[in-house]
Amino acid sequence: MRPIIFDYNGTLFFDADINEWAWRQTVNEISKGTIDFDEVYKEFKSTRNYIFIEHIFKMLGYPLEEDRINYWAKRKETEYYHRFCKEHNRKELAPGAEELFVYLRENRIPYNLCTASIKENVDLYFDFVGLNKWFDREKIVYDDGTFENKISMYKAAAERIGTKIECCTVFEDSLKSISEAVKAGCSHIIAIRNYDPDIKEIIQVINDFTELDYSIL
Repeated sequence: MRPIIFDYNGTLFFDADINEWAWRQTVNEISKGTIDFDEVYKEFKSTRNYIFIEHIFKMLGYPLEEDRINYWAKRKETEYYHRFCKEHNRKELAPGAEELFVYLRENRIPYNLCTASIKENVDLYFDFVGLNKWFDREKIVYDDGTFENKISMYKAAAERIGTKIECCTVFEDSLKSISEAVKAGCSHIIAIRNYDPDIKEIIQVINDFTELDYSIL
């Protein structure tokens, strides 16, 4: 069986509604309601926080000061995303995820986490959601500022569990990130709720882990 690399947001944790709410509060706060959030969100919802905030600054004619962009990129998470999770007690992983983790451990299949989230969110996932029960914090890969894109992140996530991304199965929900997994060398991808027939490396599409065909792992 192949080692496994998991994405987090939208894969192990269904948080599309949380992200949209947090981005809406952030964009409205920065722009004081002068930007059509729904229009800009359609284009930038799958991008990294820095890029999204940079675009908002450009739209508003603000100076592209790195420290200010980073401030708002972090504020979107720590002020809004975190608040929503805690106020609504959102900590459940996707259906079937924990059962899969048990199966992987029982069968000694290596697995790791590869997320574009920043450290503050990873702290939330481990301390509040409870990922510390299932993942080694020292081995996971997240956006710590050292990775150019998710292509390099996938490769690092595989290397940290003693393998190569070419040998792994990747679970991912974003078509953009699925394409990056392919570019990294992965040819065995299970897509969560999204599908592109042109991506031949997708071997199964599932709504959650209860639909997973374990025989293809």
